[in-house]
Amino acid sequence: MQDLSASNDRWPTRDLPVAPAGEGASAIRVEKLSKHYVHPWTQRRTVGLDGLDLEVRAGEVIGLLGPNGAGKTTTLKLLTGLIKPTSGRAWLFGTPIEETRSRRRLGFLPEQPYFYDYLSGREYLELAGGLSGLSGAEASRRALHWLGRVGLGDRPALRLRKYSKGMLQRLGLAAALVHEPDLLILDEPMSGLDPFGRRDVRALIQEQRARGTTVLFSSHIIPDVEALCDRVAIVLHGRLHRVGTLSELARGSVSAVTVCCGGAAIFERPPSWGDRVTRRESGEATEFVVHDPALLDQVLEVLVRHRASVQSVTPERASLESLFLAAAETERAGAIGRTA
Repeated sequence: MQDLSASNDRWPTRDLPVAPAGEGASAIRVEKLSKHYVHPWTQRRTVGLDGLDLEVRAGEVIGLLGPNGAGKTTTLKLLTGLIKPTSGRAWLFGTPIEETRSRRRLGFLPEQPYFYDYLSGREYLELAGGLSGLSGAEASRRALHWLGRVGLGDRPALRLRKYSKGMLQRLGLAAALVHEPDLLILDEPMSGLDPFGRRDVRALIQEQRARGTTVLFSSHIIPDVEALCDRVAIVLHGRLHRVGTLSELARGSVSAVTVCCGGAAIFERPPSWGDRVTRRESGEATEFVVHDPALLDQVLEVLVRHRASVQSVTPERASLESLFLAAAETERAGAIGRTA
């Protein structure tokens, strides 16, 4: 496909827009960023990203969540300079992404990293450290440290051609961290990892957050996003659908309410409740699950009238997975309607 970005071989380095005033706390700022492609034969236009607006605050961990083809990888490639935008602007720590120096404080793990398989793990990390500006001695010291930190330190001289996919994924993460960047961008960092590897990567991301590193990563593994992220950005069909904390995304999405009563609550259930209210025994308590929140006041009134000991009323909010699937279904239905 033909790239619809600027036709110049070199990006301009003069008269670039500076970050808006008052945005010093932003590690990443994106305004109306778009990426379009045209097929060289059919001239059919494909939208990779469509007018993305996003701000990532310094020191936060934010996850990009979306199905295949949603625009997650396109977004990360634009921010890291691997492809050029068709339109829009973005800054890393206030520096336009068109400038090479915007990436000096960046560590990046692509979805499919390339490795020189004739190198050892230690040599590869020394190379990555040197390219990131470390001295030879410092690159060597950090290479050994990060090999050990990602669980590859027992065989530093092993050639990469003998690494498994999971081992290569760990090495790629170490290469992104070897120069201790202020911003970490990871494209599917859990890809190819077993449960132990996923646990280790989660620990590394939490460690980076503790030292103040900003982390932006994409993932299909919703539990990892829930466990790690300060905020979640849902991307669908090249557009930012929603962004916010888990509680903000779940606000107004109460799917049921659990009313817990001490002891046995003995009374005849009103027939009008039907299957909208279910009862279950839980140890020495009785729980009523109100599946229709509109019935909550009526249920509480009945319980109080029958002298039930109401101990708690707990709303059950939708999970991130259910929110994501509902958003994807809504977007798909809208897309079908627009093309009908």
